[in-house]
Amino acid sequence: MRISILLTVFLFITMSSCKSSKAVDFKGSLDQSERKAFDIIVGKNGSGEKKLEYLVKEDYASAIKTVDQQSKEFDLLIADISKLSTDGISEAEPLKTASLEYYQALKELHGFNKKEIEQQALLKTAKDTELKNAQNKLIALAHQKKTLYNVVYKKEALLHNAYEVFRNANGL
Repeated sequence: MRISILLTVFLFITMSSCKSSKAVDFKGSLDQSERKAFDIIVGKNGSGEKKLEYLVKEDYASAIKTVDQQSKEFDLLIADISKLSTDGISEAEPLKTASLEYYQALKELHGFNKKEIEQQALLKTAKDTELKNAQNKLIALAHQKKTLYNVVYKKEALLHNAYEVFRNANGL
């Protein structure tokens, strides 16, 4: 009788630790993705910092190339998350989906800088009516960017909620 109880307890502990290990690894992968995103946007020597350096120098062509590079970096990040397995991990699929949507929204927000940089380049050479039109377009772009920020904030809230549900479901 004692042996069967001990065996049952042992199997239960073994099974629950396997699930926890998968959940911990999954969470670790998502945490690593978060660090990569941080490095892309504001990391030392990251594409975000390079873009700002080019803008200070008014090197708009290089700044646009850097925005394109940043977009490719986000694509790699999103592809890495897409490849993560959620098999056997409670509440992992909604967290994965929320992560993908959040990083896609971040990519779109930071990719939008390309339009603003193009307008700034036009402002340098524009005269009279053309200058006024370029300024108006820059203001319109700022309004559009605000909408993109709102999307990012909503996706971030959904991601946070998915993380909480995931943590609770997996005892993390």
